[in-house]
Amino acid sequence: MNYRGLCVAVCAGILAAACSTTETRTIVAAPPIDDSCTSYGYQPGTEGYRVCVDREAAARRRGRMNATYARERIVGDSQDACASYGLVRGTDRYDRCVQREISYRNPA
Repeated sequence: MNYRGLCVAVCAGILAAACSTTETRTIVAAPPIDDSCTSYGYQPGTEGYRVCVDREAAARRRGRMNATYARERIVGDSQDACASYGLVRGTDRYDRCVQREISYRNPA
């Protein structure tokens, strides 16, 4: 084997290795939307969703109810809140809403 041929082969190998690249991509999945209004069936960007979010925010600002708040009143207020969101009594969406509202309103 001649020395010149060997040098050409080595140089070609080095050049080929220098031109190769490795690409790594990290894909981050979007976090699940876990807000009450989406679970009630409202689609983000709609008027019903906006009203629901506004009312939910107002309820959160008021905070949890005190320990003397009767269970019946918690349930009644939760039902009224869900009805005010436009949910129909007796539907799965309404029932999920009531359960979530009750858990928000229970004293810690």
